Amino acid sequence: MKKISVILYILSVLPFLAYAQDYSKMSRSLRQKVQKYEATNFSRSAVRKPVKSLTEKSVFALIKCSGNIVEDYCLSHQGNIHIVRMPLSKVIELSNDSRVVRIESESRAMTLTNDSSRAITNTDIIHEGGGELPSAFDGTGVLVGVQDLSFDYNHPTFLSKKDNRLRIQRVWDMLDGIDTQTTIDYGTDFPLGKLLKPEEIVAKDHSVDSYLHHHGTHTAGTAAGSGYNTPYSGMAPEVDIYMVNSIFSNNIELVPKELKDSILGYPIELLGFQSIFNYADSVGKPCVINFSAGSYGDVTGEHILYKEYIEKLLGPGKILVASAGNEGTRGFIMYKEADQESVGGLMTRTSLEDPLFLTISSNKMLSFTITDKSKPAEEGVFHFNLEYDTPQIDTIASLDSLIVYSYCNEDEYNPGKIGYDFTFIEGKKKFSDRDYEINISGEDAEARIHIQNGKIEGAKLGGNTFCPGEYDCVLCVGSTSWRKTYQDIEGRTQTSIYDNDGKRPSYSSCGPALSGIIKPDVVAPGVNVISAFNRTYQESHPEELRNRIVSKSTYNDKDYYWITSDGTSMSTPVVTGIVALWLQAKPDLTTEEVKDVIAHTARHSDPSLTYPNNEYGYGEIDAYKGLLYILNLTNVEGLSTEHIVEAKVRPLSNGDISISVPDSDNPVKVRIYNTNGQCTLQCVIPAHTTDYNVPFSGLKGIYAVQVGNYGSTLIRIE
Repeated sequence: MKKISVILYILSVLPFLAYAQDYSKMSRSLRQKVQKYEATNFSRSAVRKPVKSLTEKSVFALIKCSGNIVEDYCLSHQGNIHIVRMPLSKVIELSNDSRVVRIESESRAMTLTNDSSRAITNTDIIHEGGGELPSAFDGTGVLVGVQDLSFDYNHPTFLSKKDNRLRIQRVWDMLDGIDTQTTIDYGTDFPLGKLLKPEEIVAKDHSVDSYLHHHGTHTAGTAAGSGYNTPYSGMAPEVDIYMVNSIFSNNIELVPKELKDSILGYPIELLGFQSIFNYADSVGKPCVINFSAGSYGDVTGEHILYKEYIEKLLGPGKILVASAGNEGTRGFIMYKEADQESVGGLMTRTSLEDPLFLTISSNKMLSFTITDKSKPAEEGVFHFNLEYDTPQIDTIASLDSLIVYSYCNEDEYNPGKIGYDFTFIEGKKKFSDRDYEINISGEDAEARIHIQNGKIEGAKLGGNTFCPGEYDCVLCVGSTSWRKTYQDIEGRTQTSIYDNDGKRPSYSSCGPALSGIIKPDVVAPGVNVISAFNRTYQESHPEELRNRIVSKSTYNDKDYYWITSDGTSMSTPVVTGIVALWLQAKPDLTTEEVKDVIAHTARHSDPSLTYPNNEYGYGEIDAYKGLLYILNLTNVEGLSTEHIVEAKVRPLSNGDISISVPDSDNPVKVRIYNTNGQCTLQCVIPAHTTDYNVPFSGLKGIYAVQVGNYGSTLIRIE
């Protein structure tokens, strides 16, 4: 009888054994999902409950594998890394397949990085004092991708000033139709929402989430807006545009409940990036993508495939620009020195909707103590260690108001070091209502502790740049501040809390990145930036942002607005648009070449610092000097690198060049140089002549024009 019972038990657990999970191949977030799934889908007899439908328990994931074992679930891929959506039961099965190297699923949604509603105005260094990039360098022939949310497709800033055409060539709205969608077609590039072509974009008018937000319209306008009939043009006003209305923590409420868990995560962003670059390839144009969003990183290799996938997407003429984040006012980083017995402090969460994270890098094993300060001494104390040589996920739930997921593995960025990841979430009682203290100890151990979405008492500023901007292959952008006041549309003076000294505003995140490298790479104006405002949002919230509206235009009998905003979200499209101008001059630019241009031409806002550094990177971007550097015109004798402010230079349709200068008693000498640095023409504008046409024989190409002591500018003769 005992033998029969054993046989029956073995038969009962066979379904479980057949799907025994290999946690070592899974990312932290995926391991947590699998744990929860196993807890609800296995009975005590270990018989699996059937999965009722694909969408009920499915997940977006990145899988690195050989062969075609995920072909039926693949949405897109780069080499042997696949973006898939599949049932969790299938993920568990694949974890034991020898052809699978790694599986990642990250449930932390990206967060937009526009953190302020205070009034601001556009102070881009290229537009200072009335000076702006020559119209010849307007982004023609370049594609700018903007992955964001809440787009106003019919805002007139997206029209061309040359022929009045709508420059938005494609729109992918991931939320368009998702409320009725219960399945996702496999093997397609567009697994969510709708892909709109030019003839459909005007009729659609705006993205699904436009009544909730206005972020994407503003960032797209800064990078690529024409300004219509206002002075508020973007950096590259004639580029073509591809908008991806993605899914973020900010608009996740529009996603059906049954789909939220499987949709959150990095594969969504990767699908957006890839669709933009694929379209750029199809039309033969260089492309730069603006991503004014990000999330916290890790040190234990949770995002290995995410980073590798991005690296595979990028290359000559394919550049990704991402914001550093707006976490600069918070202490994110703490160090334990070898001679310190322990470090730590009280922990609090910044966002009550999201978990608190700790990522730790150490040269030796560490010990941890978590204390519930609301309980009597010793009653609320929990001591534990994590074994590095047997990586696994541990769930600490002994503190009744705190659940901690912990993980120990090799530090992805620093070989030979140990990485720890902790996820703190609320249990029976609200985390925000309790004080928890963490203590980190280890004899002779050196450690670097990053806290994310929260605070630790005693943490230092820095170490708070967002992913994917923290990656070396991505251009990461922080902010500077130049203007303190502006006039709103009703003539009232509005004042910002930030100064007009060109320094980093306190919100702009600082490095180092989790990998230890310097971040951000570059900074740009991010305070008092004026750009397009989503009309649908304004109509839904007419009084909310009234004092931030600075201008109004009427187009097709509808009112459209320009509004002020600030944050690294606003700095990022300034850089994106300038990179688009550089791509117009050199379409095969790589990220490394762009960094080299910035390193040699950036402005140093704080001369007391050495550059690069973790506040400003290489410094503040200078579009004009960057173009000179790209075109090898930085060392030409007689050619100034100071951009023209008081004079105006523009090409005429007949190939001549029109120059306007202030009235003066003295003649003004003009010199024109080609891209080889040769002076191709010299002439003199007579005294008291303010407008002068330079006959130039209609020679096509890029030229540098030096106008007396007013400075120089670049133009393109078509």
